Amino acid sequence: MTSLAARALAATLLSAGLASAGAAELNLWVMSTTEQQQQDMRELLRPFLAANPGVRVNVTVLNWESAWAKITAAAASGKGPDVIELGTTWVPAISSMGALEPVSAQQQDEVGGAKAFLPVMWSTTHRHDDPTVVAIPWYAEARAAFYRTDVFKKAGIEPRDAFANWGSFKQAMQKVNGIELNGRKIAALGYPGKNDWNVVHNLAPWIWNAGGDLLSADRKRSAINSTEAVQAIVYYTGFAAEGLVPRGALEKDSAQIEQGFFNGQYAVIFSGPWLLKQMSTPKSRGGQLETVTAANFGIAPYPAGLKGNQTLFSGSDLAVMKSSKNKAEAWKLLAFLTARETQVAYSRMSGMLPTRLDAAADPSLMADPHYAQFIAQVKNGRHYPSIAGWGPLESVYLKNIGNMFDIVSGVKGKYSSLSIKQAMDAAAQEADQVLSASR
Repeated sequence: MTSLAARALAATLLSAGLASAGAAELNLWVMSTTEQQQQDMRELLRPFLAANPGVRVNVTVLNWESAWAKITAAAASGKGPDVIELGTTWVPAISSMGALEPVSAQQQDEVGGAKAFLPVMWSTTHRHDDPTVVAIPWYAEARAAFYRTDVFKKAGIEPRDAFANWGSFKQAMQKVNGIELNGRKIAALGYPGKNDWNVVHNLAPWIWNAGGDLLSADRKRSAINSTEAVQAIVYYTGFAAEGLVPRGALEKDSAQIEQGFFNGQYAVIFSGPWLLKQMSTPKSRGGQLETVTAANFGIAPYPAGLKGNQTLFSGSDLAVMKSSKNKAEAWKLLAFLTARETQVAYSRMSGMLPTRLDAAADPSLMADPHYAQFIAQVKNGRHYPSIAGWGPLESVYLKNIGNMFDIVSGVKGKYSSLSIKQAMDAAAQEADQVLSASR
């Protein structure tokens, strides 16, 4: 989900000391979200293990690339862990396999219920057509604009005006493009093309803000070729077609674009809260604190389209698997991990956002002005529809949007509004077949 996602499969045993012969042993699967996931999980679980000396926790760290295959195999076999992390778009599919233990009303009350969490994240805890809650939100990510304050100042651009709407944003990017700072020309905007798994995430806010969507209202058909969606995609890809995004950027992935922002290649990129973590961490520990960018950046919302300036929210939930032999202890672990103090601690470790309202507003986090600025810009959050078939559907979109970027970059065909519409018609046709098969 982030540039830290590619990590090898690993496992570690965590305990508060020598466990008694009757100790409950829990298996917890999580994805790699921090630089040192195993060490961070050991530290995160320390209070839980101290308070529960009769419990041992085996933590297995999965990388995002292989996690889906491992999780679906575990769900199908009934031999999964006790507690499992699921990407928010994965919850409906694993739930539909009957692999997740429902969260009772009493358990929901124990963690605060829906009112304690960001509404958009609570919507990921169950399928859209089934109110049964099967997971609890753990951490979130959202997208916002990161821009170079020194570049905008030299160009004489007021950020508030630049990010006001689509028209003002395009004008600002035209004015910024090619500004020279410290002897180096800076491109206006950076975003990746077909070689990035984030392409759907990158397009979604623009489509929503134009009044479009990725699915029809009844969630039975694709809407990626609607007039509004195509309008948004043409606007977005137009930055590359007009030279405001360097053609070379379209061959990169999100991690490379973020590195380019740190290195001063782009005046603006759209990314998530993990950038804050990187720009507050010294280079000796893998961060970007000493860069010029870290000393000269601001955060802004998506420019408003005709239907507002929504952003994408996603992240991960935690669930107890039905196959667990220690469901009471497993729930206790899940409740600990989703508690306010634990979410605040994990936010500091990972750079991700807490999903609890009280944790997101924690004074220790809000003391960072950039964090406070980010939280203020991502209030208009939205998530993909919670349908069981989202996984294969997103794969279809990824492939077809990748083909579209071949048109944008001039590799295949001639770029035009018509060619983009035709590419999205092909995407919608294939997506409809997937949706039909998943019903």
